[in-house]
Amino acid sequence: MKFAVIFDMDGVLIDSNDAIWKAQNEVLKRHGIELGPTEIRGYLGKSLRDNLEEWNRKYNLSIDIESHTKETWAIELKILEKMRPDQNLIKLLNILRKNNVAMAVGTSSDNFIAEKILKILNIKDYFQAIVTSSDVPNHKPNPDIFLEAARRLKTEPKECIVFEDASNGIEAARRAGMKCIARLHNYNLRQELEDADLIIGDFSEVSYDLIKEIYSNKYL
Repeated sequence: MKFAVIFDMDGVLIDSNDAIWKAQNEVLKRHGIELGPTEIRGYLGKSLRDNLEEWNRKYNLSIDIESHTKETWAIELKILEKMRPDQNLIKLLNILRKNNVAMAVGTSSDNFIAEKILKILNIKDYFQAIVTSSDVPNHKPNPDIFLEAARRLKTEPKECIVFEDASNGIEAARRAGMKCIARLHNYNLRQELEDADLIIGDFSEVSYDLIKEIYSNKYL
């Protein structure tokens, strides 16, 4: 049975949401903005470029993406450098690799951020492709990131299963014609993930056989 797996990064491969939104709020406070949990959920899964465009429009600002990224990333990195990979995730990655499952990362983060985080976690070698918001013109909820990941894996979209944590990412997977497993955490709500084929709390709930069952439609 041939299938491929595409992992979102933030909130899936790494529990980075605390770091991301602490950094965003610290910098946005200088512009008189502080985002609460409800607002943050609406921005999950979107690229920083798209979020900044919305904030500039909504709050009548002119924040420059390059300087903003530099400031927020410096704050975020100090937190992320102390993090270690989820051992249940590592177990799953090893099982998938043992079974010759092609794997990719499909993230709304920029290229240099994705490269740094995967290096911190020491998991980059598991993936045959890494697709970021830097690689495609249209970001989640558009399907471009996932479609490009499938192309680089030389796999049909219908043969791909996506791991996501945001409604925008789930919509992107659906629009790409892919199955989706959603990860629940402190920054999302179960009802926001209900369009996924399966919702999990952590990677201890996932196995190679379970992914095969989802791929073969037993969960649909």
